[in-house]
Amino acid sequence: MRESNLNTTNILNPKRQRPNVLLLYTDQQRWDTIRYGGSTQIQTPHLDQLAESGAYFDHAFVNCPVCMPSRMSMLSGQYPSSVGGCTNGIEMPEGVPCVQDVLGLYGYQTANIGKLHFKNHASPYRDHREPYPSYGFDTLILSDEPGCYDDAYIKWVENRNPSQVDKCRIDTPPAWTGKPISVHPRDVIAPYVFDGDEDLTHTAFVADQTIEFLRQRQNEPFFCISGFYAPHAPLNPPRRFVEMYDPDQMTLPHRNQGENYKDTSEQQWRKVKTYYYALISHIDDQIGQIMSALGQFGLREKTLVIFTSDHGENLGDHGLVGKGQPYDSSARVPLIVSHPTGFGGGQHYSEIIEAVDIVPSILDWCGIQIPPYMQGRSFRSLIEGRPYSARESAFIELRNPFAHSYKAIRSHDYLYSQNNRGQEQLFDLTVDPHQLYNITDTTELDPQRGLMLRKWFEVEKQYPLRTANY
Repeated sequence: MRESNLNTTNILNPKRQRPNVLLLYTDQQRWDTIRYGGSTQIQTPHLDQLAESGAYFDHAFVNCPVCMPSRMSMLSGQYPSSVGGCTNGIEMPEGVPCVQDVLGLYGYQTANIGKLHFKNHASPYRDHREPYPSYGFDTLILSDEPGCYDDAYIKWVENRNPSQVDKCRIDTPPAWTGKPISVHPRDVIAPYVFDGDEDLTHTAFVADQTIEFLRQRQNEPFFCISGFYAPHAPLNPPRRFVEMYDPDQMTLPHRNQGENYKDTSEQQWRKVKTYYYALISHIDDQIGQIMSALGQFGLREKTLVIFTSDHGENLGDHGLVGKGQPYDSSARVPLIVSHPTGFGGGQHYSEIIEAVDIVPSILDWCGIQIPPYMQGRSFRSLIEGRPYSARESAFIELRNPFAHSYKAIRSHDYLYSQNNRGQEQLFDLTVDPHQLYNITDTTELDPQRGLMLRKWFEVEKQYPLRTANY
């Protein structure tokens, strides 16, 4: 049963105002890419400062490690199977209530700037110039991908410097049915330097439009998502951030012999990681500008800031690139929560947090009751030093209709998964943190199967409720 840690102080005490909420949401960022969290290779000074001013969680997991279901699940506070989509290509139903719908009822001005990805990108019927369904947002400045469609990002570039538009283009995706654009590949293992000016990247677009939104919101509560597309491929950071790194210092992927990408050299893998890290440093730089604007506008003390990502990036681990697997490289993400007047800084937690927990925690901090259909649990009481019931495991699922699917659980000591063909994987993380050696032939298999079954019942959707005995 989900426990609600709702604190009614905000409601009962008129002197305590509900906080603004700023959600800094990246795409495809691994959990181990924040220097504050122990990554000595990457440079993220602004995210480090954000963590130092709040709470850093090193065991945060998404509930489906691909874009659309992860975002739909997180923003609704429900597991992907409850929302109705466990893979890309299944659009968000417009009637599913999300955090912006609830906060809007309490007078919040709500916005999503940049990536949302509630609808399919490539479709015979999708024209990115047309208005998107609002999905409960008052402001929706939408650009789900950088440079392959005529959307808000390309229009922003055109207004700032028309001569740079072609330099900001990338290839359209393979599924695109309109006129294709072929400029730069979207392949993870084919990184390149951004052609345009540094201040015209998609990341800069999201930061610029976020700052403009904040500039106009000094006297009313707001909820704003800054939807960064990076560090999702293409790996195309501005040159300045590439030059911050020495490829020779980059560690190689964690993999077994005989896995995919056998022809990719060690030098190329180091280059891939360099460009991936450079994209994250560019995001960090732009987040620094957003945080500076929060202070300049007098909003920092009033704003709950959350930083996380929709899933990770294998980056060569397990012989894979991209996402979709239950491994930590794909399903484990960074999570930082900061509220200067709400709790102290420099807190580091290893409790397991699921993405479905983020929205209930936001509502809890805003002094708003958590709807019973939300399946996550608030972790506000953990940060504030009050009794908190820690999770035993995180539930991870992926379901392609009539095709590859799996269910997985990730506890502190084990990762267990089973796919629709009956194939199982079990990793003992106490001796195999990189999840390379399958140990399904050990006595630990049955206990993990049992844990999976109990967790599956726990996360199963309970609606619609009964209205009579029969």
